[in-house]
Amino acid sequence: MSTDASEVDDERGGFVVRPDGTVVGDDGAAGALAAALPYTGRLARRAGELVGVGDLRAVEALGSRRLTVGVTWTPAGEGTYRAVLAQAEPRTVPTFMVVGGADATAAVVHCVDRLVAVAGVRWGSVVTAGSRVVAAAGETTGTAHLAEVGTRMLAILRSLEDQQVAGFVRLRFEDGSLVGASLGRHALLARTDTTDDEALLATVDEVRAILADRDLSQVPTQDGPVAATRPAPEPVPEAAPPVPPPLVGARFAGAGAREPRRARRRRFAR
Repeated sequence: MSTDASEVDDERGGFVVRPDGTVVGDDGAAGALAAALPYTGRLARRAGELVGVGDLRAVEALGSRRLTVGVTWTPAGEGTYRAVLAQAEPRTVPTFMVVGGADATAAVVHCVDRLVAVAGVRWGSVVTAGSRVVAAAGETTGTAHLAEVGTRMLAILRSLEDQQVAGFVRLRFEDGSLVGASLGRHALLARTDTTDDEALLATVDEVRAILADRDLSQVPTQDGPVAATRPAPEPVPEAAPPVPPPLVGARFAGAGAREPRRARRRRFAR
């Protein structure tokens, strides 16, 4: 489907990025935001393939501005991005404290548990800038590539952060959504179905507030379900019984094992 300027002008703050890279409309960022969308779309599409939620249909990003992008694909796998920008309402992030908060690992585990408690969230995790999964909870199906999906979400967040729309990203696919939120250099990641936006955003704000001063790079990598499939240790062979010391003394002369006696050879024939 072709897109001309009149279609874009009907949408306030809208623009379109065509498969050949041409832009119709104004992205409000001298073309930088429009240039980031094809890269973001490729990263997101691959993340959806890894999780098994179908093809990418939309991207939503929230920072100081709200970005909504509808995505369609050509048979050759090239995307058309129809974007709408709007000023986001300011959010007040409250202060939270978690019991045992002095321990960064305990704080991360608490936060992921809070995330998966939101209705519609299937699983959640925290992935570091070094592509390590330091916490994960919820359904385990589809999380075999969790580190790679988290790395792609980090790249998406970074590609949009300079455009004042990063901080919270939702990728809508045919069979569900992936949600990502920046935690400094790291990312909070979740697989969701239909959720209450206010409840989800409130929980993300809570997680950010709790982990704001945590050094997540020092949190150890989570073993996950791998620990349950580790092979059992090999049994230790039983030690052989000790050999008794040899008997000594006149009373025991010849008490040891004797060699078999040789048959005597007759010297004279009869």
